[in-house]
Amino acid sequence: MLTTGYRQLIFATHMNSWQQLLPAPTDLSLVLSDSPSQGDATLSRYRDYLGHEYPCVVIDCTNSIHVDAIAALAGTITAGGYLVLVGNHPTSAIWQRFKSAWSELQQIPQGQPPQASELPALPTQQQRTLLKDLNNTAAVHIVTAPRGRGKSHVLGAAIAELSEHQPDRRVVVTAPRKANARVLLNKAPKVQFVAWDKLLKEKKADALLVIDEAAGLPLWAIQQLCNDYTPWLMATTVEGYEGCGRGFAIHFSQWASEHLANVQQHALEQPIRWPINDPLERWLQQTLLLTKAPADASRNEGLLTTQARQLPEADLHQAFELLLEAHYQSSPNDLALLLDDSSQFITLLYHQQRVIGVCWHALEGPLQDDLCKPIIQGKRRPPGNLLPQAIGYYLQQPWALKTRWCRITRIAVHPDFRRRHYASALIAEVKAWAKHNQCEALGTSFGYSPALAKFWQHNGFTAIRTSNKRDRVSARHQHIRACWLTDTAPTNWHPLVDYAQAELQWINGNPGCSLSANPIIQQIKKAVANGYMPEAAAAFALSQG
Repeated sequence: MLTTGYRQLIFATHMNSWQQLLPAPTDLSLVLSDSPSQGDATLSRYRDYLGHEYPCVVIDCTNSIHVDAIAALAGTITAGGYLVLVGNHPTSAIWQRFKSAWSELQQIPQGQPPQASELPALPTQQQRTLLKDLNNTAAVHIVTAPRGRGKSHVLGAAIAELSEHQPDRRVVVTAPRKANARVLLNKAPKVQFVAWDKLLKEKKADALLVIDEAAGLPLWAIQQLCNDYTPWLMATTVEGYEGCGRGFAIHFSQWASEHLANVQQHALEQPIRWPINDPLERWLQQTLLLTKAPADASRNEGLLTTQARQLPEADLHQAFELLLEAHYQSSPNDLALLLDDSSQFITLLYHQQRVIGVCWHALEGPLQDDLCKPIIQGKRRPPGNLLPQAIGYYLQQPWALKTRWCRITRIAVHPDFRRRHYASALIAEVKAWAKHNQCEALGTSFGYSPALAKFWQHNGFTAIRTSNKRDRVSARHQHIRACWLTDTAPTNWHPLVDYAQAELQWINGNPGCSLSANPIIQQIKKAVANGYMPEAAAAFALSQG
């Protein structure tokens, strides 16, 4: 492995043993751990290190398997380097998937040792061609590539070349974090970097706009930046990033083609940070289903509800591919959740031996008795159980915490089969499954839009709550819809529906009629008076005299 420049994956059981497992010592390791004093930073800070290069990255998975961090930081490891995963999870499907896939890649046929592969001379032919294309500042260039292809290097070179020939032309660069644009800024040191939220306030339309690691920015923010500035260069990683770059590329490219003039798409394929056929990259693509799904699934027609870890590999791959491409916020962590969390289920729609639709849904509640009061009082918010906790706290409804819910997390239908009522068929199947599994209510949460609300209303879901604060990623108000599944609804169900409809009208700028006698209003006002809830979270209730 070392003689070929291929990168290696090493599994260690304990943090105090990983250094002994390295074939060769290194002093330039990046170590991420949630245990104090064990690493350079916590796992939640992994994005700060994108755009850097390391011969060795160590990720402490002892307490939790942070798959997004693994996927993203694997791309920072240089040729001949090591990714070290520390932990021991014999019952975790994603962990065992990691180990078995790597083991398979190490099975080299006898007499066929890996061939040495030199790193390409820079710039590569692909990069030279791209750099020539990027000289056209009248076009909007969208560059997509897996990690390690040198897209930031090419963007920096294009900016430096423009600055040399047009020194008075203003260019601004932004990215999720300045550290993410490190390679670009090193190549074009004179260019101005401005944080994206600050750029939104400046609105100096005369500047050419460059966005690196675009998938890390909210889609709405990029759209606004393109309206406020003159978009020139945008690059994004197409895998292993928060808000999965592949889904981002699809959605943003579609928006750009409809709203921007002269959009040009570019792709870089050849790796420059490690050799072609690098086993660590193949391992990552295989385990996280980042390659194109196989053509045939295991079933021909019909619906199937099961847990992801029970699916044949081809079916799982097709289903996850749909989720990645339909929801640009889908990420590798989602695959781990689907495989390892026993409360997560998946309903697949098959047609002609192909998965054409998928609905991801989860069981939530009832919560333990000792948690209910602290949640109502805003003192606890344990992970998971989104619907019972949101309704229980923000609407002050204790019954929601003692209810057994089924929450539809995401739903996706293949583009070739949309507008044929397949999504509604999936929802009907999940509704029947939820009733069979003694769920009392079925709900969902999404960024509000009139079209989405109409779709869910058509399928029997009524408004339950709308946040008055816009979501950072979608720039939409988070919206909850639900339907009651049993014959007897809670006492406050109908007042809750009335409250939610009035709240939604108020948020959309239509004051509506007064709801001062609605018991939900009084319960929320009482929570504010008792200090359980901030006034900002209760703005609509407080507006009702």
